[in-house]
Amino acid sequence: MSKFIVLEGIDGSGKTTLANFLREELSDDSMIFTREPSNSNAGELAKKIANENTSPYYDLFIYLADRAAHISFIEKELNKGNSVISDRYWGSTVAYQAASEEISFNYLEKIHQPFILKPNLTVLLDIKPETALERINTNRDNKSKYEKVSFLQKVRSNYLKLAERYNWITINAEKSLPQVKSEIKQTIEECLSPKE
Repeated sequence: MSKFIVLEGIDGSGKTTLANFLREELSDDSMIFTREPSNSNAGELAKKIANENTSPYYDLFIYLADRAAHISFIEKELNKGNSVISDRYWGSTVAYQAASEEISFNYLEKIHQPFILKPNLTVLLDIKPETALERINTNRDNKSKYEKVSFLQKVRSNYLKLAERYNWITINAEKSLPQVKSEIKQTIEECLSPKE
């Protein structure tokens, strides 16, 4: 049975590293890996504005347009019998846009309700912003407008609120990479395994 699985977490939490790890470990023809922003027209625009000083509402509606296109792609894959793992999904929009404090958390939740596709499993990679930014500074030359300790503290708080509200699985991403890899692989394999 096809499953829809999402990886969430602040920048520097290791989502993309772990998505690449899972691609190698779980890869077969029926496992599709994707990410947001996606490769839709709106997704390409969302990538472009990541370093531009734009209004939170402008950002929000671009992300929503991309998500609508992305959901269509995910539904097609699930209907083919494939399972899908996405690096980011609607939780990212709620956590990040609410951190701007110009758009309420509740509004961001409600605006997704009419069209969101509910994942079978969402895994939150939880990490302190200070640790995440150390990783970013070590591994990347460029930072996005969101990658500041004070902002990421608000994002992390929003993520933890979502995790509690929607029964996400939270993994401590402060652990060593081999430990986190082992934990996330086991969590996802349990979700993918057929239930008796």
